[in-house]
Amino acid sequence: MLLAVGRWCARRPKRTAAAWLLLLAALASAVGTFGMVTSEAVTIPGSDSQAARDSAGAFADAASGRQPLVLYAPSGTAPLTSPGQREAVEEAARAVEGVDHVVAVTTPYDAAGGLSTDGRTGRLTVELDVGGRDITAETTRAVTDAAAPATRAGIEVTAGGDLAAAADKGSTGHSELIGIAAAFVVLAVGFGSLVAAGVPLLTGAVGLGVSLCAIGLAGHLMDMPSAGATIAAMIGLGVGIDYTLFCLTRFRELLAAGVGVEDAAARTTAGPGKAVVFAGSAVVAALAGLALGGLPLLQALALAPGIAVVLAMAATLTLLPAMLSLLGPRLAPGARGARRGRGRGRARAHAHGQEREQGQEQERGRGLGQERGRGQGARNDRAERKRQGIRNDRADPAEAVAPNEKAVAPNERSGPEEPGARNDRGGQQEPGRREEEPGRREEVATPAGWGRIAAFVASRPWRCLLAGLALTGVLAVPAAQLTFGQLDAGDKAPGTASRTAYDRLADAFGPGANGPLQVVSTLPAAASGPDDTRITSVTAALRTTAGVASVGPAQLDASGTHVRWQVTPTTAPSDPATASLVDRLRKETLPGSTEGTGAVTHVGGVTAAQADLNERLTERMPLVVGFVLTVAALLLLVAFRSPVVAVKAALMNLVSVAASYGVLTAVFQWGWGATLIGLEGPVPIPGYVPLLMFAVLFGLAMDYEVFLLSAVRAAYLRDGDNRGSVIAGLSATGRIITSAALIMVSVFLGYLLSDDPVVKMAGIGLATAVALDATVVRGVLVPSTMVLLGRANWWLPGPLDRLLPRLAIEDDGHGDFAPSPSAPPPSPSPSPSSSPSPSSSPGEASPRAGAGNAS
Repeated sequence: MLLAVGRWCARRPKRTAAAWLLLLAALASAVGTFGMVTSEAVTIPGSDSQAARDSAGAFADAASGRQPLVLYAPSGTAPLTSPGQREAVEEAARAVEGVDHVVAVTTPYDAAGGLSTDGRTGRLTVELDVGGRDITAETTRAVTDAAAPATRAGIEVTAGGDLAAAADKGSTGHSELIGIAAAFVVLAVGFGSLVAAGVPLLTGAVGLGVSLCAIGLAGHLMDMPSAGATIAAMIGLGVGIDYTLFCLTRFRELLAAGVGVEDAAARTTAGPGKAVVFAGSAVVAALAGLALGGLPLLQALALAPGIAVVLAMAATLTLLPAMLSLLGPRLAPGARGARRGRGRGRARAHAHGQEREQGQEQERGRGLGQERGRGQGARNDRAERKRQGIRNDRADPAEAVAPNEKAVAPNERSGPEEPGARNDRGGQQEPGRREEEPGRREEVATPAGWGRIAAFVASRPWRCLLAGLALTGVLAVPAAQLTFGQLDAGDKAPGTASRTAYDRLADAFGPGANGPLQVVSTLPAAASGPDDTRITSVTAALRTTAGVASVGPAQLDASGTHVRWQVTPTTAPSDPATASLVDRLRKETLPGSTEGTGAVTHVGGVTAAQADLNERLTERMPLVVGFVLTVAALLLLVAFRSPVVAVKAALMNLVSVAASYGVLTAVFQWGWGATLIGLEGPVPIPGYVPLLMFAVLFGLAMDYEVFLLSAVRAAYLRDGDNRGSVIAGLSATGRIITSAALIMVSVFLGYLLSDDPVVKMAGIGLATAVALDATVVRGVLVPSTMVLLGRANWWLPGPLDRLLPRLAIEDDGHGDFAPSPSAPPPSPSPSPSSSPSPSSSPGEASPRAGAGNAS
């Protein structure tokens, strides 16, 4: 199917590109009309804080709740209690009441207002008829502008709460630009062509634009946190460029091999495009596991990057082949040099005409000789391959080298060869050639780059495996102390409205003023009034509870069956002592004060909701982790038809995740190097961040696993040599995986410029994991374990063989990855009563067990 999709798009490139541009324009127009909506509301079904929120619905509150407008009279000006300042504040309050969506304003001088003891800080409370997701930066600007009478009197006016959050929403466009610029440099250097470097960027940018518009519109239907859109942009841009990079590399190889442009584009979609589908599906499946957390917040955080990944896949499978068809030969390796050389070639054509004719005659002569010897050569080739396969299984790992690379171990003695048979270097043995003398070292080319690394790892698998595990283990050590906390406005960047309002309220009324708790009680019978004993007993108990700074007067709803208290803690919202206070109120204070009254009491508020969120995440994390592990392993099992490969890949991914958790803990929870990334010190890590990182990282790790194993399995199907296929696969994919990882790391680190600590956490964690995964895990741990496991890597039980579909993920529809005719025939699968083949090491499976069945 993918072959047909690629060919259809390649034949209609302009129509396909126009469809994508039309989709982008339509979604952008919708966003311009309706806006992009985000919300920081936290809904936790079944929690005590959610029950408190539902019970509070009995009160006639505004949709927005009470949003503070902080008033501050700096030194050198009169306090807010002076007559002139009071008149300015009241005039500002009347002006704010006239702003659209404002339904009520409370001044600091009212009973329900707030004025500090020194008279220099006060709260002008604003209530609106729109909720948090509909409060925009324009709304905040209109409210603060209306408070101009207070500003003219020398009073500093700062929005707080949701008003501040709306004002602080900034664009991350600079982060995307940094990531795109870094990706362009890497691609230009890697491809040596500006045109080729621009293809992944353009495809990724179009997919990113469509996904961000779709996510913004989804915010109208659900609570979409602002961090969700940013993380989606981060992941969508990274995978979009990476997927295109893998496919473009294959397209250039096909062009270099003489395949036509249209056919090369179709085969690219069918080959690497199939790997893209599996890799992207792994990311989406891992994100879908977050839905098991039972939290709308997690569902939104999973949906946003899921949309970005799906659209990145769609752009790679449709828009990319259209672009490949349009650009065609301009993307071929050396195309630029070829164009420059055409003029010089034509000038020299006449001078070399005679030489070419002589060369053609010689070529025809060689072709005739080769035709006559083809039958005998094929028989000799099969015999030599069979003998070579036995020798390879017994050879020292250091002798294995990548395809097309020559290497001879020192002091190696060449064995006798029959005339016409191939020697160990793949060349033709000349009749009568003497054997190499003992101790003689042959001058041959040595593997370079990833080929050399692959040969090194294959020759020392145990040492490389232990070294890689030691490195990742050291990085993972801090993860043992990872604890879930909650952020508050005090963790925002200095100078933002949220941070300024937070600091001024904390200085004037105590840190707990930024996160009051809401206690709501439902009475079985209506209260006689605020003096009802069922109410006064709770009020007294709350005031005497340790950790409570103040308790507001009890409020009754119209029916008299619901009572509400506002409780101000002595500690900040992010302080663990505040979460302990919530737990103490629920388990000790309220049950004791309502015993025998039949009242049902709940503790709510933003701080209580965050505590419930972390508790719920702790409970559901094993389920989510188990689901993601299972789905990832099943996808790899279907793709590569090997239980060993699937389980090993899942375990290896856990290694990179654990290391990234360790770095996350050290940087944010311990504060190591926090100032270098724009933080003032340690900050709490919300529980949803590690869980989101786990799902995303597991999905991204599958990308590199799929591309590496596709190359390894293709080599194994051709040659039946496990060690050689591992080296060949790593040699073929090491450079492109490293380039892709470098691009993704650059994109992730670009988001460190964001003021949001959650975005910084995602950037650091994802960059660390991807860097480790592309180097230590894929370059050392995976190849070393595959060498040690031998042919057991491709073992497949008979019943499972019949159950699994035959997808041939490494096939591009033209048999490029099918076993070559000269490859040794696969041996029969061992029966329970059969003994190992002489050519197999103990514990190794026959090549037929995995490779043959999978083909």
